[in-house]
Amino acid sequence: MNSMTRRATAVAGQFYPSSPEKLAGAVRAFMDDSEVQPAPDAVRALIVPHAGYMYSGPTAGFAYQRIKGKQPKRVVLLGCSHRYAISRASVFVDGVFETPLGEFPIDSATARTLAQRTDSQSAEPHLLEHALEVQLPFLHAACGGPVPLVPILFGSHSSWHAELGRELADILGQDDLVVASTDLSHYLSQDKANQIDQRTLNAILSKDTDEVGWGIDEQRYSMCGSTAVICAMAFATAAGADTWRLLDYRTSADASKDYSQVVGYAAVSMETA
Repeated sequence: MNSMTRRATAVAGQFYPSSPEKLAGAVRAFMDDSEVQPAPDAVRALIVPHAGYMYSGPTAGFAYQRIKGKQPKRVVLLGCSHRYAISRASVFVDGVFETPLGEFPIDSATARTLAQRTDSQSAEPHLLEHALEVQLPFLHAACGGPVPLVPILFGSHSSWHAELGRELADILGQDDLVVASTDLSHYLSQDKANQIDQRTLNAILSKDTDEVGWGIDEQRYSMCGSTAVICAMAFATAAGADTWRLLDYRTSADASKDYSQVVGYAAVSMETA
């Protein structure tokens, strides 16, 4: 479990603007355009996409507008590793995540506890990963500035992700937030993507982590970050978040106008009444 003190931005200028002014303006516009009514005290967990902002930024705006004004003690960011093979998890345990809008500190005490729980050996998978990085400008806008982070990347699907989610419910406070980063189906036609994404979202909204895990294994559902989603689902259920809302769904075709090979995006909030 080695630590790294500073995680530099990896996809600024590619997935989102590198200019602080342009970035802040883009994120505000995505959130404002969603016209979602904020409910920061109700939301315990979010599912959000992680593509380039021109594609998934509008959908992310729905999720983060829902938590606008939230002041969490910490945010646990859950995602998948796109570049490194991870046997269990990679937890970034110490230091800061840099962004064009400022530095997000790591909640080292919580991160080290979870690194031990998940047998995290290295933080290296975080260095080039975009799945968590693209969430930070939105968190900055929604929470009014940087907040303490616990960044976790997962490997392949296993039943222990749900167990970890239930453990998170014991560790985190009422005001803390869990964010699961995932895109849905990849490179299908618009019609096929809509079909499989609807099945996937219905399974998520059923709150049944076993069903989601089975469906991923059987390729009935499609999410690159299924491990993160399953963990967040189990956390939300254990934390008493019994109202789950699909805030937005769309595909990359909305931006690209290419309906032959699309990627699906969704925003889901998991809330207490």
